[in-house]
Amino acid sequence: METLIASLSLVVLGTLTGLSIKFLQGKGHKVANHEVVDLRRLPATQNGLPNAQLGAKATLLQFSTEYCGQCPGVRRQLARLAYRLGGLSHLEVDITERLDIAAHFKISQTPTVLLLNNHGEIVFRFGGLPNLQRLTQELQRLGVK
Repeated sequence: METLIASLSLVVLGTLTGLSIKFLQGKGHKVANHEVVDLRRLPATQNGLPNAQLGAKATLLQFSTEYCGQCPGVRRQLARLAYRLGGLSHLEVDITERLDIAAHFKISQTPTVLLLNNHGEIVFRFGGLPNLQRLTQELQRLGVK
């Protein structure tokens, strides 16, 4: 009987954890410490080219891996957004072989997208597919229209 109760408890706990992750994924959250990202220390690319630069108003910094199935779609989506909106830059960092970068930014899933202000400070973070409505709201707060 105890084994059955323990098994059911684990199933319920696992289900609740999965539902919580599904509900929260992509909604993002504000970042309190406002760490400044030094692009000279990251292998960031812009449109597949090195020498990436911050946007005049904001920057979308996407962390990807070679085996991430959602990363190419997010890359295209964010690149289109940056193209349409003035002052916005979209940069990407492949962390497939850069566990040091993943550890520094506490990346546990890809894609992870950091929203940086015009000084390179991290102000918002999305894990998984970013919610476009929430991303647009945060970009507007930074003056990107």
